[in-house]
Amino acid sequence: MDKRAQFDLFVADILDVAPKGDLNTMENPVFALSTKPDLEVWRFELGEVFIEVTPSQAGRPTIFDKDLLMYCISQVVEGMNRGRQVSKRVQIVAYDFLRSTGRGSGGKDYEAMLASMKRLRGVTITTNAGQKNRRAHVRGLIDSADVIERDDRGRMVNVEIELSDWIFKAVTDKNVLTYSPNYYRLRKPNERRLYELCRKFCGSQPMWECGEEKLYLRFGTRADRRKFRHNLKQMVREQNIPDYTIEYDEKLEKFSCFYTPKAKALMGLL
Repeated sequence: MDKRAQFDLFVADILDVAPKGDLNTMENPVFALSTKPDLEVWRFELGEVFIEVTPSQAGRPTIFDKDLLMYCISQVVEGMNRGRQVSKRVQIVAYDFLRSTGRGSGGKDYEAMLASMKRLRGVTITTNAGQKNRRAHVRGLIDSADVIERDDRGRMVNVEIELSDWIFKAVTDKNVLTYSPNYYRLRKPNERRLYELCRKFCGSQPMWECGEEKLYLRFGTRADRRKFRHNLKQMVREQNIPDYTIEYDEKLEKFSCFYTPKAKALMGLL
């Protein structure tokens, strides 16, 4: 490989990197909250902001597919923090991705990773989010995904992911937030989505409040309002959201989240 090609490829070989996500897809509902194939166009509107997600034949990417995008983002950000040359082309080791995100390493896990790559590559996003002129722009999540090496059992070893300009700009501008290491342990899509909304909107504040209607829109669920309220109340009962205590006032139709004492201490909010 020549020198120019080396600078056009970032090798993601940093161990134990904290998960990070971009602000755009944290704030706006891009990813499906179902593991069943979602082939319908999804449209979200709130005020003047809209986002329209058009899936490919492989389906709309799910919130579990997002792990692959987050893994690449996390590695590139950590590389920048260490003064390394970075690129939108990211080479990852498939096994390292599976291990870091709490997955297994059987054949079905590699197949699921390949399916994630297809959905992330195929989706088209039309949005005016982040645009001062509010003009619509057509975006993607990744521009390509290539399996460049397989082992003697046919399983992926090295994979190259090329981030879209939209995502890579968010990374280089550091429009990202660090997630809890326990995020990957969340196995319910609704819990994952609620965590990232709390992380985005609570930010460095001790608490965040949101009306149920706006929370429902931000969630991006295809469930009706009644089912959403049922799921929200169940999450409040179970209290599985990392770093946060969550509450729901049914009478006022208001959701609240608070940092746990341990999270407060870590963030210096005490």
